[in-house]
Amino acid sequence: MPALENLTLLVEDYGYVAVFVGMFFEGMCIPVPSELVMGFAGYLVYQGKFSLTGAILSGWLGSFAGSCTIYYAARKGGRHFLYRYCHLLRLSPARLDTIGEWFHRFGPPFIIPWRQVPVLRTKISIAAGLLDLKPLVFALYTAVGIAVWCTLSVSLGYYFGQNWMLFVDFFARLGTFVAAAIAVLAVVGVGGLFLYLRRRRKLKEQGR
Repeated sequence: MPALENLTLLVEDYGYVAVFVGMFFEGMCIPVPSELVMGFAGYLVYQGKFSLTGAILSGWLGSFAGSCTIYYAARKGGRHFLYRYCHLLRLSPARLDTIGEWFHRFGPPFIIPWRQVPVLRTKISIAAGLLDLKPLVFALYTAVGIAVWCTLSVSLGYYFGQNWMLFVDFFARLGTFVAAAIAVLAVVGVGGLFLYLRRRRKLKEQGR
């Protein structure tokens, strides 16, 4: 694909700066495939054009900066937005606070494995901001999660060498599977909500 080829050319031409910028956009939930950016960076390590530390660090800094930016944006106005429209999801502000408390207590450690999941990895920053997770807690777990992903992706790009696209293709297929699963769950959820609301309306009509 031309767009993907252009991305690798940018990384090859502009080096660590391009890796930082690409991962910053990915951290901001802009659809930049980090598998491609970091996998290609690993391939450049294999070729001797990048250092392993430089490739990992530039990707980590970019993704962390982007993640913190989108988290702050969601945290700044997101909670008020949720309070205003949570009724559309059949949630009350009190129930929303309960979900937030649960996430504060049990959710942070899950940020680390969540950051490794294609499609979903960066969305956790928005969820953390909306649920008002403390900045220091978010920064700590996000930093570790991103470090794991950047180290893994660069290392695999280096390991596969000339065949580094095999790594990218695997995660692209995995991402397609995750997206399909989300779509199915969304359809099932919407269908279940529709049936629930219709049943509830019938019960109300029968009770009159």
